[in-house]
Amino acid sequence: MKQLILISLFSVFVLTGYSQQDTKAKEILEKVTKTMQSLTSLDAKFSYEMENKVENVKDKSVGSIVLKGKKYKLNIPQLGTQMICDGKTIWTYMVNSNEVTIADLDESTDELMDPAKIFTIYEKGFNYKFLNESVDAGVPVYNIELTPQKPSGDIQKIKLMIDKQKMLIHGAIMNGKDGNTINVIVTQLKTDGSYADADFVFDAKKYKGIEVVDMR
Repeated sequence: MKQLILISLFSVFVLTGYSQQDTKAKEILEKVTKTMQSLTSLDAKFSYEMENKVENVKDKSVGSIVLKGKKYKLNIPQLGTQMICDGKTIWTYMVNSNEVTIADLDESTDELMDPAKIFTIYEKGFNYKFLNESVDAGVPVYNIELTPQKPSGDIQKIKLMIDKQKMLIHGAIMNGKDGNTINVIVTQLKTDGSYADADFVFDAKKYKGIEVVDMR
């Protein structure tokens, strides 16, 4: 279940694309890309909710992520999961079992699960169109609908919300073919913070009795 939630969460953040595209949506997303490229780092907190009304399932959690180029540090306390990546190696630490798995990034993380792409979710795999403008939790947003270019996947559609003032991703609502609805909202956002490269390396020596599983 934890792995399923993580996969769903990362999918919400990373999936999208350019192709047969709506002009207004394309213009907005290009501005988001330009904003992201201008940042030295990004620190965000988010809320996550997955609901399946048919199966009467509803999961809620919160998390945080720090991005610096290809480096990132993700923490989801309710799942007892931390992920740290220095751009080449990824450490996945399970708090409850005190176990860390180490792997090369390109072998352990496919494109759909790479949280380093959390705020650049419009680069390939989806068509998009502009829907409207609205206000979400007091934040004026552009709403853009994403639909998969290949119907063979698990996602039916995604409603992407762009913060009009910051021109960054505010949130997304994903509808899956399995009946799951996933809602991710950025609740706090800081940019251009100062982070050392060492902040994105997991130091197993700091965890007494930790089990290390090295997959490299």
